[in-house]
Amino acid sequence: MYKKYLGLIYIVIAFLIVVFNNSFHVCAFDTSVLSSAKAMVVLEGYTDTVLYSKNMDVTLPMASTTKIITCILAIEKCDDLDEKFVVSDNAIGIEGTSIYLKSGESMSMRDLLYGLMLASGNDCAVAIAERLGGTYDFVHDMNSFVESLNLKNTHFDNPHGLDSDTHYTSAYDLAMITSYALKNTVFREIVSTERYVIPSTNVYKSRYLKHKNRLLFTDNNCVGVKTGFTDNAGRCLVNAHEENGMQIISVVLNCQPMFEECDRLTKMAVDKYMMKEFIKPYNYVSSVDIEDSKKSNIGVITIGGYSTPILKSEENNYEVRYNLPDKLVAPIDLNEIVGTVDVIYNGKIVYSGDLITIEGATNNDIKYLFDNIIDRWF
Repeated sequence: MYKKYLGLIYIVIAFLIVVFNNSFHVCAFDTSVLSSAKAMVVLEGYTDTVLYSKNMDVTLPMASTTKIITCILAIEKCDDLDEKFVVSDNAIGIEGTSIYLKSGESMSMRDLLYGLMLASGNDCAVAIAERLGGTYDFVHDMNSFVESLNLKNTHFDNPHGLDSDTHYTSAYDLAMITSYALKNTVFREIVSTERYVIPSTNVYKSRYLKHKNRLLFTDNNCVGVKTGFTDNAGRCLVNAHEENGMQIISVVLNCQPMFEECDRLTKMAVDKYMMKEFIKPYNYVSSVDIEDSKKSNIGVITIGGYSTPILKSEENNYEVRYNLPDKLVAPIDLNEIVGTVDVIYNGKIVYSGDLITIEGATNNDIKYLFDNIIDRWF
């Protein structure tokens, strides 16, 4: 009889395990959300904290969002962004979006960067790469750059983002690249510019550029960054929004309603999250009694601060705990570590930092002074 129903028993047990696991997964803290994007991530850029995600480590083509790394790398490699030079003929006639560079045209790196990021000029990407060592070496530098950021799911074949078999990234990697790039003031200025005029050159009239990210015109807190599209990659968008002390970087890959989805994800992050400063850097904590010294107590401060985005609904689940001895015994050095401060979430330490003294204290005990003289001189 037992063997007859053994298979049915296994099926019931498997079913119960699945139900239990799914229920537990829903109740646990989780960044996963439904999204129309094939892959997406919402990253808080000041702390590089993932707020929401879907398939964030899956490798996918990223089209012209590639130009984010082209731009920041060019800014860091170029000594003078305003020096004019004749663009390479290799940049003329590149397929896809273009600002229609002409043979023999002279232009500055700064103007090419605006053409790259606002108009998404593939010809600008090649002209930049050719200027900074040649396309082959520049692409090598792009790959070395992401390796230096410890990003494992990105590889570049070109500086513009046209489809190639081994040209890919992940939503997370792209968000981290953007987080890094936005710390550069020149990059930030370029990607947050709504309109720009490239002055007339030696062979062509003025070019009037308008940023392709529609959210830059509808969201007062938007700061760029870059759109992208190819048949293989689909519609891609990296968008940045700053509000209430948070920098919300939303990346959607292969997402037809890319503007609407980034806007939805951004608003959801603003609504659900808050930036919480748990510990101020170099902040006075308290004084601790001290023995064997002319001083009766000594002041203690934090060293580093700790701020992080948290769910507004979870604020009461955090605790800041200071760990200091009841008393200290001299001698005590200036900046000596005498305790710790912990941030605790639901009973688990999520941050721990040192507490240090703001002054020193000598020992006034005669025996200590005598022993110290013996140690020094004999």
